[in-house]
Amino acid sequence: MKEFDRLVEIVATLRGENGCEWDKKQDFDSMKKYILEEVYELIDAINRKDIKEMKEEIGDILMHMVFLSRLAEESSEFNIKDVLDNINNKIVVRHPHVFGDVSVNGVDDILKNWEQLKKKQKKERRYILDGIPTSMPPVRRAIKIQEKISRLGLDFKDFISIINKIDEELFELKESIQVNETEDIKKEIGDVFFSLVRLAMFFGIDPEDAVESTNLKVIKRMNFIEDKLLENDKKLEEMSFEELNNIWEESKI
Repeated sequence: MKEFDRLVEIVATLRGENGCEWDKKQDFDSMKKYILEEVYELIDAINRKDIKEMKEEIGDILMHMVFLSRLAEESSEFNIKDVLDNINNKIVVRHPHVFGDVSVNGVDDILKNWEQLKKKQKKERRYILDGIPTSMPPVRRAIKIQEKISRLGLDFKDFISIINKIDEELFELKESIQVNETEDIKKEIGDVFFSLVRLAMFFGIDPEDAVESTNLKVIKRMNFIEDKLLENDKKLEEMSFEELNNIWEESKI
């Protein structure tokens, strides 16, 4: 594709002798934060259903992938062709029900096959949960852990069992608070979060989406409070908790 080839050429020029001084100074470590920023910007565009912005952010991410491949090529590690060959082969191998003669019965079978094929390819991984990035945000990492465990059959059979587990963890949290042991409190709060993640997943809800919906709700209500105070020529810091709480309740209407 000529457009992709042009992008590869542009990146090579940026890194070349007469290229951009900023681009020439970058390395794998320095690029990490920019890659993460671009991914978050794409997710934000998807959440807003902003198609124009999505197109731009996908392009930004693609450029970063080409840039990283160029860095590797300069040190004779690999190049963009190697990257494309690798992903093409991996996708074909991991979809034997599409590109081969394997029969599956629904998505569960597809995911189980995927994990088995990954295990065969990643022989250096000793444990089932090896390979889940430690740099992944903790809630997203908890989701990945529970997805893998669930595929092995180690899962709750109904939502009541999960709620009972949450109640158990909350009880243990209360005990830790009574003892006032910080490390135990942290551990028990983590256990509560982990169980809540499982409950959300049981109902097919992305836990991060659930938290974000609450974030947006709280922001909306706080904005309501500030607008209300502005209308009445009052300042936030001058209000009592009871007064602010009354406006908070009003914002729910």
